[in-house]
Amino acid sequence: MTRPVRVLVADDERNLRELIIRELARRGHEVDGAADGANALERIREGSFDVVVLDMRMPQKQGIDVLRELAQIPEAPQVVVMTGFQDVATAVEAMKLGAYDYLTKPTKIEELDIVVRKAAEKGQLLRDNVALRAHAPGAAPFGGIMTGNARMQGEVLRLIERVAPTDSTVLVLGESGTGKELVARAIHEQSARAARAFVPIHCGALPREVFESELFGHEKGAFTGAVGTKPGLVELADGGTLFLDEIGEMAPDSQVKLLRAIETGTFFRVGGTRPRRVDVRIVAATNKDLAEAMKAGDFRPDLYYRINTITIALPPLRERRDDVSLLANHFIRANATYGVKRLSAPALAALEAYGWPGNVRELLHAIERAVILSKGEEIQPGDLPPEVLGTTAPTAASAGGSLESMERQAILATLRQVGGHRGKAAALLEIDPKTLYRKIIGYDIRPQEFM
Repeated sequence: MTRPVRVLVADDERNLRELIIRELARRGHEVDGAADGANALERIREGSFDVVVLDMRMPQKQGIDVLRELAQIPEAPQVVVMTGFQDVATAVEAMKLGAYDYLTKPTKIEELDIVVRKAAEKGQLLRDNVALRAHAPGAAPFGGIMTGNARMQGEVLRLIERVAPTDSTVLVLGESGTGKELVARAIHEQSARAARAFVPIHCGALPREVFESELFGHEKGAFTGAVGTKPGLVELADGGTLFLDEIGEMAPDSQVKLLRAIETGTFFRVGGTRPRRVDVRIVAATNKDLAEAMKAGDFRPDLYYRINTITIALPPLRERRDDVSLLANHFIRANATYGVKRLSAPALAALEAYGWPGNVRELLHAIERAVILSKGEEIQPGDLPPEVLGTTAPTAASAGGSLESMERQAILATLRQVGGHRGKAAALLEIDPKTLYRKIIGYDIRPQEFM
């Protein structure tokens, strides 16, 4: 996107609406406002917005009604929902209707800015994929997967096409960063379930003590802190697809509960007494050798055979080097909000010579870093991460420090790269801004160290 993000803020609270408009404009966006749902729809049909920041409670038309009508508009803008804590269930319904994300009030402007930019990038990627399908058939953008590699096209994409129309469970194998979630999303989008929710869950990111509550939901009063009823991720995915990312990290007792839900199609909310039935398709992914995990007793054989109906194996980026240039230029376009850039020949040569141990995700962040740091219109080798140029060793052993000290150094280096901008640093580090703030405090990182 070579222009500012065009944003419509739809909120009946005048002071809040004007505050958001003013602060987003200060961050380089083109922003307009609407005082109710009906006016918001009128403005969307008249104008050309990239993102709508949509309040759920408004006169004339509620936010949920606006979303339902937007679903009928071709190339509708991406929607970021804002809601009060008590309306989280409504936000869940909004996600089912296609909202990009939701934020609870009060919302930090920095967080909203990041979400708006990411929503705009998603919209741009969708438009790019349509254009590439029409004008670059060799590049084969399929459900967000961009590749010109013969192996990817002949094995992976063909298998996705064959399995997507079915309801078979799928296990996606691949190293970290190879695009396993993109494959899962492509399967969902090419299926009869595409109109319903795609719900990802990182199985290793949820502590075992809250896993059941997050997955299956809970009733009010089920435990300390359960101040209201909360639907779980399984309910959110009803009629759609549940993506179990890094399923190999799931604790054994959690595996039992998941297997029971998959086999019976029913579950209980924590604290609930009524069984609930859902219709979900399961797509799982892992970077682990599950056969070895079974031998070690870390993964249940019955769960493995239940999720392994169809297996899709993703090759690492080092085995598809012909995709490096295609992907790099695609990521440059996706980050054009930071400035219009192009790769110099020496920079491209460095990218193609590197081994990419972090695969496509590492390439994405390398390009994002280069776009932010490059001073001219051309990205030079010096704008790329040092490890890409072979000037540093990125391993823990060579660094000679603890994981904590390495993380502190990584955060500090990133903050220095972006001039202390915490929002940009969080985006580069792929963590939530609130998490970054906590780590800055926890590691006692002071402003004078990075400013």
